[in-house]
Amino acid sequence: MSNEIPHAERPPVREPRVMLSDLTDDLLWPRILRAPALALGPSRLITGTVAAFLLAVLMRIVALFAPGDPTADPPHEPGPAVEALNGGGGGGAGRYDELLLAGERLSAIFANLLDAAMSLDPIAFARSIGYAAVTIRDTVMHQPLIAVVVGIPLIAILAIAGGAISRSAAIEFAHGRFASREDTLGFTLRRARQFVGAVIGPVIFCALLFLLIAVGGLLLSVPVLDLLGSILYLFGLALGILATVVLMLHVLALPLIVPALAVEGTDGFDAIQRSYAYVIGRPLRYLLYALILLLLGTIAAAVFAMVARISIDMTDAAALMFTNDAAERALSGEGEMGATKAYAYRIVEIWRTIVELIAAGYIISIFFTSSTLLYLVIRRVCDGQDINEVWEPVVTD
Repeated sequence: MSNEIPHAERPPVREPRVMLSDLTDDLLWPRILRAPALALGPSRLITGTVAAFLLAVLMRIVALFAPGDPTADPPHEPGPAVEALNGGGGGGAGRYDELLLAGERLSAIFANLLDAAMSLDPIAFARSIGYAAVTIRDTVMHQPLIAVVVGIPLIAILAIAGGAISRSAAIEFAHGRFASREDTLGFTLRRARQFVGAVIGPVIFCALLFLLIAVGGLLLSVPVLDLLGSILYLFGLALGILATVVLMLHVLALPLIVPALAVEGTDGFDAIQRSYAYVIGRPLRYLLYALILLLLGTIAAAVFAMVARISIDMTDAAALMFTNDAAERALSGEGEMGATKAYAYRIVEIWRTIVELIAAGYIISIFFTSSTLLYLVIRRVCDGQDINEVWEPVVTD
């Protein structure tokens, strides 16, 4: 007797469907593509905008109090980092000029890293990392006043704002809910010393090593003691290698440090250790994810900035459509301004500046949002920890 069920009596079977999520759920890289959209979150965009405003105020204060001519063209002599790489000597400059040089070198670091990453040139990328390490060393050693007066407040602003952005992005990405202000900014402010210390701690450690080498180098200038100095040079070389490796590793792992503190219930030392271990443990996977996020973030930031710029231009064009040259003077600030045109121009500039600050805030937001997703996926690769796991403090009654 056959046990086969007649065709008419068979229960209806739903035809299987292959969805896109079935192909990507177990993959990590498609999930980091959410970074540009997550960076648009209102709380993260506002935090980034406030950070951009504070950075602009900081640089304006420095420009007001630093000796030198803020209106002069920036000097074009190579800075200490470039001199060190080229084997040349240094030159003097005013404090404001030194600040401009530091800013130019910082811009050159990002430009070189971006070009090397996009060209997939590992040698150029390694040289860019080395240039970044030398720049950090020279800024701290040769321009300590700028490093303290400008560098520490700048790092504090970015670290605290970045911690709030990273915390917010991690909670929304992992748990699918919007984080409260207490979960983000409150969490970061309570641990502000950890965030700032984790970023600048290794730099201070390396600066102390270089200072120790410099003190030992004094022996080489004294007769007879120069023999002892030449023997101790071996120990100085070992310290120099250690400091150089730490600085280069710090530059590579820097995007992970703030997210590590925001995601984990840990201290600054553990965040540094985790970040370094992930870069060393899976360097190719780390660089691959970083490159994807870098390309995606660059495109998103460029589009956002373009929209902001075109919006201002189109608003100006529309405002001038039915008016005379008096309105054009109020918008451009050129020509005979009259009694109130100057004030009108300044108010218009305030609104334009707000739009530009929002564009800058989005760049800050997408950097830390991308860094957070990068941390979560590389942690999954290295430790096998669930990508959706984010530490939350225990609430006691």
